[in-house]
Amino acid sequence: MAQPYAPLLQQMLQEFQGQRLEAAERLARSILRINPKDLVALQVQGLCMAMQGRVGESVEPFTKASALDSKNPELLSNLAKAQHGSNLFAEAAKTYEKLNRLVPNNAQILTDMGTSYAKAKDFDKAFALYERAIELQPGYFLAWSNRGNLLAELSFNAEALVSYEKSLELNPNYPEAWTNYGNALFSLGRFAEAVSAHERALSLNPSYGEAWSNHGNALLELKMGEEAYESYQKAYALKPLHPYLMGQLLSAKLTSCIWDDQEPSVRNMLDLVASNTPATIPFALLQTPANLDLQKRCAQIFIADRYPKHPSFNEPLNRSDENKQKIKIGYFSSDFKNHPVGILMQNLIQHHDRSKFEIIGFFLNSKSGDEVEKALLDQFDASFDLFGLNDVDARSLILQQGIDIAIDLNGHTSGARTGLFARKVAPVQLNYLGYAGTSGSDFYDGLIADAIAISPDQETYFTEKILRLPHSFFPLDTSIHPDTFGALPTRASQGLPNSGFVFSCFNNPYKINPEIFNIWMRLLKAMPESVLWLSKTSDKVVKNLRDQAQKLGVDPNRLVFATRVPARGDHLSRLRLADLFLDTPHYNAHATAADALWAGVPVLTVIGDTFAGRVAASQLNAAGMPELIVQSNDQYFEKALELATKPEELSAIRNKLETNRSTAPLFDSKQYVQDLEQIFLGITKSS
Repeated sequence: MAQPYAPLLQQMLQEFQGQRLEAAERLARSILRINPKDLVALQVQGLCMAMQGRVGESVEPFTKASALDSKNPELLSNLAKAQHGSNLFAEAAKTYEKLNRLVPNNAQILTDMGTSYAKAKDFDKAFALYERAIELQPGYFLAWSNRGNLLAELSFNAEALVSYEKSLELNPNYPEAWTNYGNALFSLGRFAEAVSAHERALSLNPSYGEAWSNHGNALLELKMGEEAYESYQKAYALKPLHPYLMGQLLSAKLTSCIWDDQEPSVRNMLDLVASNTPATIPFALLQTPANLDLQKRCAQIFIADRYPKHPSFNEPLNRSDENKQKIKIGYFSSDFKNHPVGILMQNLIQHHDRSKFEIIGFFLNSKSGDEVEKALLDQFDASFDLFGLNDVDARSLILQQGIDIAIDLNGHTSGARTGLFARKVAPVQLNYLGYAGTSGSDFYDGLIADAIAISPDQETYFTEKILRLPHSFFPLDTSIHPDTFGALPTRASQGLPNSGFVFSCFNNPYKINPEIFNIWMRLLKAMPESVLWLSKTSDKVVKNLRDQAQKLGVDPNRLVFATRVPARGDHLSRLRLADLFLDTPHYNAHATAADALWAGVPVLTVIGDTFAGRVAASQLNAAGMPELIVQSNDQYFEKALELATKPEELSAIRNKLETNRSTAPLFDSKQYVQDLEQIFLGITKSS
């Protein structure tokens, strides 16, 4: 029997077929007011919503339609796709199960179902579904591509490459497979090849926002920051809420000291994090005004997304032999090379008491072949290369060593293998040194800090138990003694004027913000013969900072940029030409402050409210120089000007620092390691 509203139905279908979606949806609503169970109207309403980008809204009409006709494959397929597109992955998988019973042995359905199970973190079921789809239809490129995605998520990147290559052999014009192939290459350290893969994806689809974002990530690892920034900009214009993109974009922007008002702003990003949106990786927050609460929330969002709980991760690990004489310590890092962490660890490891501890190094990076790496390989009692190993094989290798304490020196920094710690590789797992913030996870038993870096009232903002050293948690590299620095280099050799006060800051440029730079320019104006000595990381940074100085009425040539010197001793020696090191807020000087103090250069800092913003204060306190810690920007300016205009006061400060280098705890590496070992002994006894 014809429906009394048949003309409306016909008109709705005509509007829909003509892609006039708003009109079609309006008619569908009119029909549903007459008959809420009209299948055609429900279907059209859902499709109109989905096609207009309102996928979440489309779930309701599709659900109603499939309930009325539960054996209609088309309805179930639309519902499953809507659920998946709305991140309702478990629900989508159940709908696909129903569809699979109606249409068994269909490779496309099995592949789509596998993808929903993969997103729901049921990896075993997802893998079995992909294998079945490939068995039924070996030439189905999407099954191979999605199989690669799953392998990559589980850190089987080498195996993922094989799946992607098969997919691309079957369909070389599938951009998603190309960019995911690039991501697998990225994870294996093959950054140039990754760039090429992403560019192939973009040649097929220039509007592919995710590929632009991935392209930027690979360029960043190749130290092509300006090009990376351009890629992130393109990605943001196309897909602004792509996970973690905003943080990468702003980080690349700040790395080049681009301080314009162009969106997105740091405020945008912080607001998104506050609303539990994955807007940035945790590291990118450290250089912003984000408080500890936001930093913790950001880390928890990231951990929940990237390292969800799995039943197999809950197996308790006990010490392999409670009666063994030595405690086995495993240090894990992607920076066991000429990098601040590698240099600090080279100095630290030599002082471990080998009668009580066995020290094992787990290298997460591809071999660099540099001198620091070679020294560390000699210093460790044993070392293992985990680069390129998937998490399952890497964990198996680690467990065979029977380590008692696993120490993650990366945290949320490039090259981290957080997935290993999520799986549990030792009875005790610690977060230490490489990342000045919380992991946001429950699989680290402790974070090593001190009472200034993390005060007792701040502990609630960390998911780890805070394990405090009695002095600064930050170790110094004291391996090159000041007596061996040699003759002081000439100012001219470093591009510095022959006279005048030298303010200095060798921090990474992303730590510099307009507020602190304005204070520095005020100091230069107050001291007409002075210069500001900075670290040169790129021509773009030099230009932007000099342009900003000129805008503020300062001769841009008064900004002097130091280039990298290969020998560490030469760098420490030249630091002595600085009169005063000016620290940055939010994200302090860490290794750079330590180097300055070891070279005898006073460091002035404003103590902040976050871990990353309190490290310099921690060092100064342990150096016996609390007078160089101030509480506000106004005090910072006044103190810097006071030291610059009163030579006798600065001389007294420098003399005190010179004396303290032989007496203060900050400079006593042997005692530092003994204190660290007390933490290790205490935590193994209590675990």
